[in-house]
Amino acid sequence: MKNSRLLWSIVVAFVFLSVVGCKRDPEAVTPATRIKIAALYSESGSLAYLGLSSEAALEIAVEEVNRDFENRKIPFQFDLEVYNTQINPTLAYQAMQSIAASGCKLVIGPQTSAEITAIKPLADSLGILVVSPSSTASSLSVPNDMIFRYAPGDQIVGQAMANTMITQDKQAIIAISRSDVGSLGLQAGITGHFASLGGQVYTEGVFDGTTTDFSTVLANVKNRILSLTSTMTTDQIGVLSTSFDESILLFNQASTDAVLSSVNWYGGVGFFKNQNLLADAAASQFTVDTHFFSPGFSLPLGADVEYSSLLANVYSRSGYQADALTLASYDIFHVMARMIESNNGLPASASSLQQQFFNTSNGHEGVTGIIALNENGDRASGIFDYWGVENANGNYQWYFIGKSE
Repeated sequence: MKNSRLLWSIVVAFVFLSVVGCKRDPEAVTPATRIKIAALYSESGSLAYLGLSSEAALEIAVEEVNRDFENRKIPFQFDLEVYNTQINPTLAYQAMQSIAASGCKLVIGPQTSAEITAIKPLADSLGILVVSPSSTASSLSVPNDMIFRYAPGDQIVGQAMANTMITQDKQAIIAISRSDVGSLGLQAGITGHFASLGGQVYTEGVFDGTTTDFSTVLANVKNRILSLTSTMTTDQIGVLSTSFDESILLFNQASTDAVLSSVNWYGGVGFFKNQNLLADAAASQFTVDTHFFSPGFSLPLGADVEYSSLLANVYSRSGYQADALTLASYDIFHVMARMIESNNGLPASASSLQQQFFNTSNGHEGVTGIIALNENGDRASGIFDYWGVENANGNYQWYFIGKSE
């Protein structure tokens, strides 16, 4: 009897241990595959307001997708690393070298066409997907490369701006520009379309991001205005400056000249709602006096209401209001995540990565609207908001003027 009880106890203990051993340890979950996302933004200096707000939007997107994938048991999680390029092509290239060495294949940014030009050979040779939220230069519109762009290009902006200038009865445009591929490309896009509509174009100088003395360029502009007023009124003459933060000092130096202040001035997408301008009273007043405005890629109608929580979150994190170029980074990452989910991981080859990102992008309904890329991987269309500066009892602020047609 004792032997029978002992045998039975052994059997019960064995069965118990077997059942316990087969139970799934709640802590023993297969870890998710970590995928690195790199971002190239200006976090200090020119365009820092756009870089910091874009970084905030991207952080939010990564957090959203990581939570969603975890909840749905999708076995991937994303790690974000941001590099501060200060819109400097050399810094962008150095960052790209670090990104390549880490094995990362997904890059969001950089912000400018000059930076894209610097890193493009490395991206193409190593099969690294690079998606810029704001580059516009048509010289970078190349089929079958690793560069994609979610902002409308300089030809689309150019046509919109030229149509607006003609509508405002401008007969001549005097053009000056920062000497980089993006700014010069935008200048060419605007002035080319303006000339095709019958307008006269005069290019009067270039400068770089380190220029502090604009006297020669401004003298050229002034002399051209004086020459044109022999046959035109000042209302028929405009000045176009395609540039970044250096325009603040340019406007400051132009502000004391009555001739320079007598005509309308226009900016490019690189100066859209520039926050640093507002700290310079003389430069800001010059933009008020000359009815200056810049074009910016427009969010879809009603997006400010539909995505109010996202917009508030971006502002809370960065201290800057989000616009379409800010939120393009948010859309880019969501498309990357969808691609990885549908592919069950990162596409193995450069050609597959390129093709799958293109396919996943087209038709995606994001914050910036339904995305449609052309055959070169660039956004195929866009409408633009025009914003100028007003003096509200001594406080300068940007205000909405209207939209392109």
